[in-house]
Amino acid sequence: MRGFKRIFIFIFVVAWLMLEVNPLMAQGKFSVLTGKVVGIRARLWLDVQSEKDKAIVNFRIGRKTVYKPHRYPNPGERVKVEYLIERGTPVAFTVNILEGSK
Repeated sequence: MRGFKRIFIFIFVVAWLMLEVNPLMAQGKFSVLTGKVVGIRARLWLDVQSEKDKAIVNFRIGRKTVYKPHRYPNPGERVKVEYLIERGTPVAFTVNILEGSK
């Protein structure tokens, strides 16, 4: 009887973990925004004006953000940002600096 309880608890925990992992796997899809850099604030926030609707989006940037080429973008440059929404805040993972300005 004691072994049955342990097996039941183990199966319950494994099933619960599988249900929790499923939403995390769906989160792996990045959104993309192309626009013009308005500014960088305190090396923590990247402000980009969208090409579609001219809205300014504030992206959180940090040490995991990858820049291509390897430098911060200057204000006025066109960029393509791949990001995820984490806790209600857009977090930039990849910032591609595009050639030429629009």
